[in-house]
Amino acid sequence: MHSEMATAHGEAMGQHMEAAEENKTFAQRLLSWLGRLHSLVVHFPIAMFLGALGVELFGLWKGRRNYERAAQVMLVVGAIGAVAAAFLGWFAGGFYLTDRNTVLMAHRWLGTAIAVAGLLLLYLSVTARRAPDKPRRVYWALLGAVTVAIAIQGWMGGTFMHGGVDHLAF
Repeated sequence: MHSEMATAHGEAMGQHMEAAEENKTFAQRLLSWLGRLHSLVVHFPIAMFLGALGVELFGLWKGRRNYERAAQVMLVVGAIGAVAAAFLGWFAGGFYLTDRNTVLMAHRWLGTAIAVAGLLLLYLSVTARRAPDKPRRVYWALLGAVTVAIAIQGWMGGTFMHGGVDHLAF
């Protein structure tokens, strides 16, 4: 009985979504479609930033700076992906500076900040290769901060998409 109700509910929701899509203009459908690509694109920059941190730490552990180039390539891909994910996220959540949903608003602005920080990380990585004797404290601090921000961002995205603050309750 319960599964029949769930199936009927799912079918009704599908019909509702189809009807809603029929009433939209081409531009509205395009913006909606671009927003749905956010969840597809967002995972790759996360992996690239975390990978860059891992490669950099491995290079420190081995005492060699030749791993910096691999990390830099990861930062290029991660920064481009983060900008794309943030851009698509704005389509997904709407172009509002504030929102009644505080989780969505925080997620929106933290994602935008991560994209900007990713570009800054890339710049710091490139300038560090030009002056290898110069300390990279700002780079390391920003890479660590971006990694923490990505963890928080992922939790907020999961919270928003999967039903509230206790979506990871044990």
